[in-house]
Amino acid sequence: MKLKKGLVRTIILALILGVTILFENFHVYLGSGYPSAHAVCPLGGLENLWVWFAGQSNLQKLFSGTMTLFFLTLGFALLFGRSFCGNICPFGALFEFFGKIKKKKWLMPIRFDKVLRYLKYVVLAFITYMAWKTATLWISPYDPYAAFAHVWTGVEVLNEYFIGFIILVIVVILSIFYDRFFCKYLCPAGALYGIISKISPLKVKRNPCIDCKKCTKVCPMNIDVASGGVVRSAECIDCGKCIDVCPNPSKYIGFKFFGKTIKPLAIVLITVGLFFGSLFVLDLAGLYQVSVPSIEQVQQSGEKLKFADLRGSMTIEEGAIYVGKSLEEFYTIMEIPSSVPKDTQLKSVSTLVPGYDFHTIKAKN
Repeated sequence: MKLKKGLVRTIILALILGVTILFENFHVYLGSGYPSAHAVCPLGGLENLWVWFAGQSNLQKLFSGTMTLFFLTLGFALLFGRSFCGNICPFGALFEFFGKIKKKKWLMPIRFDKVLRYLKYVVLAFITYMAWKTATLWISPYDPYAAFAHVWTGVEVLNEYFIGFIILVIVVILSIFYDRFFCKYLCPAGALYGIISKISPLKVKRNPCIDCKKCTKVCPMNIDVASGGVVRSAECIDCGKCIDVCPNPSKYIGFKFFGKTIKPLAIVLITVGLFFGSLFVLDLAGLYQVSVPSIEQVQQSGEKLKFADLRGSMTIEEGAIYVGKSLEEFYTIMEIPSSVPKDTQLKSVSTLVPGYDFHTIKAKN
């Protein structure tokens, strides 16, 4: 049986989204041995860039592997444009799937659309400036992706990510009516990759055709594909839908990569395979650490981690082991009353000690 056009891409996006949700739950319920949403968000590397070049500790919740991921996605965008957004990003997949709910496609009025397109560049500049100025992941409480990663915790997501959760709900609802609303108007990572994509060799090229305009109508980023030859828009996410819907793609439209024609399915398989294959190789080389080593690994290596590596999901006892301090010393340094049980999670100490701020105490050390 012949697969429906685009079905393979949809299945891949669903798998990526599903595995992402699974690992986010592992982190929430099984601890810091699994990466957090921040650690595997490529944009975290940009936020971390200033302190990284200054030779300081990584920002809270970020690791050296986050920087590796950041540089990998930059190189990936240089080669394949915004293919990460269209074929790999789980957050983009989430909004695309919600967009399938509606029966009729809505279009943002042109006068609003032109202005809103620049908003993601403003968001990119602002969060980068604030991260570099404060040397913290200040965006965390307002981050809809972080809220999405913790949405399965119930009340906890409202306590830690209330504003981010509200933003998440709003953009999900808007994505039902406007395809990939977040990707088009708010995503700072998409803004960064869009800038780089301008010089990418991967482009959609349209030849003179019957002018049915199906390619324009199906584009989730609302690019007027039918109006020109080569699609050079920074909005293109290389999803290939415009090619799949064409009555005669071999004649009228297709992906061009260094002048060679490549089918949409091949682009999906190549980009997904190359991206995750690169992560696999980098991990084997020890260059993709995105979570805290297990207690056993720390004890075996004899290494002492910095206080900046502490995670709120750790217990007090685990925190002491990770930074190489005795339990008594750790209680004193972290200003935790001795009455608090050693198996209490660091992020939960505040519920037992009024006014306690784990992040502030940690920052001082």
